[in-house]
Amino acid sequence: MSVHTKKHLISAHSHGSTLYITHRHTTYAIPKSIADKYVYDAEKPFKRKKPLVSLQNIFDKLDKKYTRAGALLKGLRLRERLSQVEFAKKINVTQANLSNMENGKRPIGKIIAKRIEKKFSTDYRYFLE
Repeated sequence: MSVHTKKHLISAHSHGSTLYITHRHTTYAIPKSIADKYVYDAEKPFKRKKPLVSLQNIFDKLDKKYTRAGALLKGLRLRERLSQVEFAKKINVTQANLSNMENGKRPIGKIIAKRIEKKFSTDYRYFLE
């Protein structure tokens, strides 16, 4: 199954009990038990009582909500299993500023990007827009 958004191709395929969705050169592995809640079955359109969300709508919202740098920042924080408060302390910013950076409401900036590079051994340029 392939769905085109306005800007990006979304492709999906399944293997075993996992649905793999590729968007913007990133592949997401989603358990079928969760994905089934969002997949529209054309053969049984009236089986579900709630309206379903398409892959296109999900990824359109993600594209609008997060900047690439903000999504990478949040991904790094989650990978390190840190709360926003813990991560913010490590890079010497407030939790509110970190939240704004993750949500694309505030740029990360070179100084903070270099702090992230030093603390987490990543390339600071990933966090610059």
